[in-house]
This record gives sequence, structure tokens and C-alpha cells, in this order.
Amino acid sequence: MERNTLKPLAEQERKFAEENHNLVYGFLHTYGYSIEDFYNIAVFGYLKAVQVYHRKEKYKGNYNFSSVAYQYMRAEISNHLRMQNAKKRKPSEKNLSLESENIQNKTSEKSPEQKLMEAETLTEILESMTELQRKITGMKMDGYENKEIFLVLDMNQSTYYKELQRIKTALSEKHC
Repeated sequence: MERNTLKPLAEQERKFAEENHNLVYGFLHTYGYSIEDFYNIAVFGYLKAVQVYHRKEKYKGNYNFSSVAYQYMRAEISNHLRMQNAKKRKPSEKNLSLESENIQNKTSEKSPEQKLMEAETLTEILESMTELQRKITGMKMDGYENKEIFLVLDMNQSTYYKELQRIKTALSEKHC
């Protein structure tokens, strides 16, 4: 996943950003966002839009800058709100273990023998996992979506899916 990171603005981009800066306030007003709460978020989307508009030919002549800027500011605020929501659901930093209430709540209503076998298998699987794999597993059990997990854990998308595949492989080997 290529993250759209902000790079230093060229002189021409800096002047353009200054000349059109009121678009940030217009955007916040149009969508009813508090300037106090959302300016610092929207401005990053605005600056990304300035860069994209100047550096990618498909935007410069084909789109109105304000449309591009609104799209990037909307995306920046949307990502921020999604991350805030994900942080609320973020599992505690403690390691997953058999005693974890989370794991016990995820086992279905089965016979005591079946529960014991599942618990032993789960413990064995968790002990064989890396710390990162345990975090991924815990977040999946807490209902996080894949994209939320790799963003919250600040990891590359391809690395995340490789780790997820290793977890699935471990589970399928233990389940057989």
C-alpha cells in the first residue's frame, strides 16, 4: 500500500496553497465541521490535494482544483474519524491468554470436554504466534476490519496479509 504522505511543497505549490487557502474554511463550513476541531485534519488533505494537482497531469487540466481539494479533505477527515472509532475498540495491550475474558467469550456453547480441547488448542496456537500475530488475532476477535488493523498497527498492507495468512495456516494445521 502506498501511503499518500506529504512531501515538502515546491515554491509554486506553496504560493498556490496560500492563494487558495480559503477553500479549507469553505469546506469546513459547507460540511458543518468545527474549525477548532477539524482544521488541523482538513488542512493535511488540502495540502495533499495541492501536491497531487500540481504533480499528476491527469488532475491539472481535467479537474477544478476546489473539487480535488474537497475530495482530499473529505478523505482525510473520514480517515481520521475511522481511526478514532478504531481506537475506541482497540484491545488492551496485555497479551492474549487462556484466562482472557475475550477468548472465553468467543467459545461457543459446547460440552465441557469440547471446550477444554478448544481451549488447549487455542492456548497452543497463541503460544506459537509472534507478538504481532497475537495482536492481529485479538483485533480480529474484537471485530476490527483488515484495513483498520494494519492502519492501527502501522504496518504495510502486504506484511499484514502475509501475517494473516501465517495465522490461518497455523489454525488450519492445528484444526486437522
